[in-house]
Amino acid sequence: MRQEQEFRDERAKARNGGFAGDPLQSANVRRLWQNPRIEAMLLPFTLQSTQAHLRMLGDCSLIDPDIATGLASAVGDLRKRVHEGENILDRNDEDVLSAVERHLSETFGVNAGAVRLFSTPREQLSVDTRLWMRDTALSTAASIAQLRLTLLNLADQHAEIHLPTYVHLKKARSIMVADFWLTYELRFARDFQRLEDIRKKLDTLPLSENVQLSSGKVIDRQRIGQYLGFYTILENGLDAATDRDYLMEFAAFASILSVHISQLSSDLMTWSTQEFGFVRQTQPFQFYDQEVSQKRNQEVLAVLRTRPAAVFGDLQATLSAMKGLSINYSQDFEECVPAAIDISDNINFLIDLLIAYLPNLEFDVENLKDASNPVIVSGESAIQFLVDRGVDRKKAEKAVQELVEYCKQRHKSPSDMTLNEWTRFSLAFDSDIYDAIANSEMEQSTSHGNEWLTLDIARKIKERVQSARLHVEDDMTSLSAPDLHI
Repeated sequence: MRQEQEFRDERAKARNGGFAGDPLQSANVRRLWQNPRIEAMLLPFTLQSTQAHLRMLGDCSLIDPDIATGLASAVGDLRKRVHEGENILDRNDEDVLSAVERHLSETFGVNAGAVRLFSTPREQLSVDTRLWMRDTALSTAASIAQLRLTLLNLADQHAEIHLPTYVHLKKARSIMVADFWLTYELRFARDFQRLEDIRKKLDTLPLSENVQLSSGKVIDRQRIGQYLGFYTILENGLDAATDRDYLMEFAAFASILSVHISQLSSDLMTWSTQEFGFVRQTQPFQFYDQEVSQKRNQEVLAVLRTRPAAVFGDLQATLSAMKGLSINYSQDFEECVPAAIDISDNINFLIDLLIAYLPNLEFDVENLKDASNPVIVSGESAIQFLVDRGVDRKKAEKAVQELVEYCKQRHKSPSDMTLNEWTRFSLAFDSDIYDAIANSEMEQSTSHGNEWLTLDIARKIKERVQSARLHVEDDMTSLSAPDLHI
């Protein structure tokens, strides 16, 4: 009990300004409620919210309007200094707001204490965290949009390069490399929309009426919201101080995004092996093995594939920190912020790395062409050929199954079979079968109403790329920063 009391006394001394006792112990106590990393990340947003709060105090005549204007202007100068890279924090500052108050007191004396009027640390943290999350979500969304454009550019370039698909690691029908890029563009498009949903929810100011109820003064929350670019106000006081849903949603979004990045890198890593030989990397992404000089390691892909595990861990940490908490405020709510910062750092690193890495890949067209003509693909085309000539589908499948086994046993491709060999399995086969299996990799059937049309794959891919590009451009137009009026 005595140790607990000493701990509380030390924290109280720090909260009341200035640190007593051993400097190291005081620093550790300070870090209990404000991690230095969090301070550094939230500093620009603390200055934003403080400047808006001071302007509101002057507008509502809660302090002298001239003093409020001067204080707000001075905080604006601090924002510029921080933006230019200056460190305004001192190890003896209790927290960020103490640092701001210290700088203002040099000019305004005791009037600098206005930064704490009609405000509480926990509500300021809620506002600052939401401001940071809003800014982070915007920059992350812009990066995802850029990644989608990168994938579409690659799809444009690879519209006529074959790529075999695999079902249970066995070759199936062939697609184009562009189809692969378009598939992942769709996945990242869904990630973009998930993040956009979060951004919409961040347009609410989490500032309750609790401060004005305890002080007997009425603050203009609507005006603060306008200064900071918020569209609405969270009216429920308990929810305003303790809402961290957006941090959990951001962690969940980032985890799904990371899964997609890991899947993409895993595919590319498989294709870059000597056994496949579909893709190779160019400088500066070639890393030579220290033991085998001729060997090149896929270190970039390894990072892209495994780093998402850190994001998953932060998701679990966020959920674990939040579970079972009372609706009332507690220190646990602040424990979610470091994980959110770590998540933001990791996913933006992964996205930027992908954007730089993908355009430097080279596909081995000949290897892909050879791998994209397996017996099973020609077999599927042969089944469709028989069905088109009136053969019952089950009978067609049985005939082609026997044909495929025949080819496998003799290590030959259906395209190398003679017409006599074809007719052994069905008399419906004729010389047109050679064109059918040759064109099967270059054409696809699409449904249009009740008519079946055959379209050139390359042209169809170009149309899909153009359509997707328009969607990305529309999404990018929505990426505007909120208007700040401070």
